[in-house]
Amino acid sequence: MRDRSKPDKSLDAGRVPDTYEDLAQASKEGSIFGRVNQAFHGVLQNSRGSGRNRAPAEEAGEDPLVTADDLAIRRAKNVKPQRMIIPEGVIINGSMTSGSETEISGRIEGDVNVDGRLYLGASALVTGNVRAASCRVEGLVEGKMECSQDLELGRTGRLNAAVLVGKRMMLAGQVFGDISTGGSVQLVASARVTGDIRARKILIEEGAIFNGRCTMRPPAQRGQGE
Repeated sequence: MRDRSKPDKSLDAGRVPDTYEDLAQASKEGSIFGRVNQAFHGVLQNSRGSGRNRAPAEEAGEDPLVTADDLAIRRAKNVKPQRMIIPEGVIINGSMTSGSETEISGRIEGDVNVDGRLYLGASALVTGNVRAASCRVEGLVEGKMECSQDLELGRTGRLNAAVLVGKRMMLAGQVFGDISTGGSVQLVASARVTGDIRARKILIEEGAIFNGRCTMRPPAQRGQGE
């Protein structure tokens, strides 16, 4: 007859470990539970990493040295510029800068700098200077206008300061200021210009009004002393 006061080692040998102590002991003995426990801890340690914040690029299998900041910079460079629109009724108290095509129908109390094409609607008002690659103006600009490429002034457009354009100007509205361009100036029948014009080529249609002096230089004289 077996003494019940003593544990039956034969039963322990066949019993499945179900406590932490049992699992720890089993791991030391190299049982399957020990191997599972070791594998679990290995995965846990690998998931923790070296303590540095892991970027999504690392998880995707890219360069493991890429940080979250690096990834953010890459994404910013790959984002295509969107069109900026300032609708009618919006007032911006201060200057604004845009790196893409821009349309303004509101009011800007400051300068406007656009690295691209700019459109100023009939309700647009800019109190400061305007700089753009090319521009179409249907509204009012109080400051100096500079376009490195082309400028088109619509019938409702008005410029109240000097105008500097790189290649071509087509004027159908009003200009109160001097005009200078290395290319051509065209005044259509509805144009009203008060100021001096300096250009390589000038075309004034019948009906246009021009009050000022005109200075022309053919391409062969460009760069010579005045």
